Amino acid sequence: MIARCISIAVLTASMWIWGQEAPANPHGEIKWTCNSCHTTSSWQEMKSPLEFDHQETGFPLVGEHKFAKCAGCHQDLKFSQLGVACADCHTDIHRSQFGQDCQSCHTPDSWENNGEMIELHASRGFPLVGTHAIADCQACHLNEQNNEFSGTPIDCNGCHLSDFALTVNPSHARANFQLDCESCHQPLAFKWSSTTFEHAKTFQIRGAHKSADCNSCHAETFIGTSAECISCHRDEYNTSSNPNHVVAGFPGECNICHNEFNWQDATFDHLRESGFELREAHAQLDCMTCHENNQFSLPRDCIGCHQDDFNAARDPNHQQSNFPVDCMICHNQRAWTPADFDHNQTGFPLTGQHAVLVCSSCHENNNYTTLPTDCYSCHDTDFQNVTQPNHVQNNFSRDCLQCHNTNGWQPAVFDHSQTNFPLTGAHVPLNCIECHSNGYTNTPTDCFSCHESDFNGVQDPNHVQNNFSHDCMQCHTTTDWENVSFDHSQTNFPLTGAHVPLNCIECHSNGYTN
Repeated sequence: MIARCISIAVLTASMWIWGQEAPANPHGEIKWTCNSCHTTSSWQEMKSPLEFDHQETGFPLVGEHKFAKCAGCHQDLKFSQLGVACADCHTDIHRSQFGQDCQSCHTPDSWENNGEMIELHASRGFPLVGTHAIADCQACHLNEQNNEFSGTPIDCNGCHLSDFALTVNPSHARANFQLDCESCHQPLAFKWSSTTFEHAKTFQIRGAHKSADCNSCHAETFIGTSAECISCHRDEYNTSSNPNHVVAGFPGECNICHNEFNWQDATFDHLRESGFELREAHAQLDCMTCHENNQFSLPRDCIGCHQDDFNAARDPNHQQSNFPVDCMICHNQRAWTPADFDHNQTGFPLTGQHAVLVCSSCHENNNYTTLPTDCYSCHDTDFQNVTQPNHVQNNFSRDCLQCHNTNGWQPAVFDHSQTNFPLTGAHVPLNCIECHSNGYTNTPTDCFSCHESDFNGVQDPNHVQNNFSHDCMQCHTTTDWENVSFDHSQTNFPLTGAHVPLNCIECHSNGYTN
């Protein structure tokens, strides 16, 4: 066509030069001059941009038309004779099934554009949603040239019967499923495998069951499948070894111990199911530690399981000592050792140094039944060996608690106020031996017996020459020997007036008698 235009142009120019009449415009009757599109340099060289505006023809170039070559539509030079209907250029592959109004489904932007087609589909009773909205038309309308658009079924099995027949998880045919695909599959889903099947409330799918293959439970049928765990897990029940469920005669109610998330992590409520609560060390044990040889009818008392521990104990020897078999008296469930015996429950509470002793320190030869509770029975050697004071020679009482306590054998603290001679004044800091040089029995309690040398050695006044009474307390106190305080009012001559401040010698220069 371009070559033809060139030829006509050359001919027209020649005729114009020689004064001949120019031929008609090869493009037909159009209102644009040649130089609206062509240049003078060459008939084939077009202006850029063209001064020609296609919109003025009544057919604006939009969408893909903007990029089409002129010759793609204008295959004839007579531009004015070109039709503007879609069918004038585009072959109707639908064979006039949908009329000549192509733009009811298609747009100039893309021949494949189906925006209007989606609306049209909805108006025909089959909305395009989910994966249908992005499917190629030919995926469903396989033989559109044979008038298949109007007769395409709108129910799922009309197109997906082969999918139904080929399913394996689960096999729809073997399970005798109905052809109502939408009871499990949703048109909005983008995958055929994305189902919304609601399992019966009698057996809700949870935990590991969610990821299980349907056929793993529904091997033969989907109708009448038992909801009991054992119906599917019989092999796990039979092959279990820790503990052996079969030998132990465990019930088939798996959910007593197991859950739906993990078959291995069993949690048996030992208190509720057996009446024996597992606490502390017991809670950490493997089942078979107690239930040897799959014996599950075990005693509830400690000795029933710990007889060997009881017999093997040596410190102390439980058998020789004839200990009771109530292990909880000394032991707890945290650990077999150390034992924690509450000595306060006996007639001899442990205090002071006794509290830190090893049992055998007192209970020699595993004697736990006839051991005395008095101090002397255990401390007789200490009593015999004491030399200051010598307990044996002084015939001390064997009631050790009179002087000693459980905090320590030394120092001893004797309460002298419990005797007939309470210690006061200067007597308090004295060592015992200073008074008890001759022993601790029959020690006199009068002052003169201990202070005779003091009495005889006094010169001012001379107690011996003046024949003073041996009752030292008439003038002296235990606080201080030197500071005497004689009560003259106890005599026949009470001191009054100027006599009171006088020294004794001023009146008693010749003595204190007569």
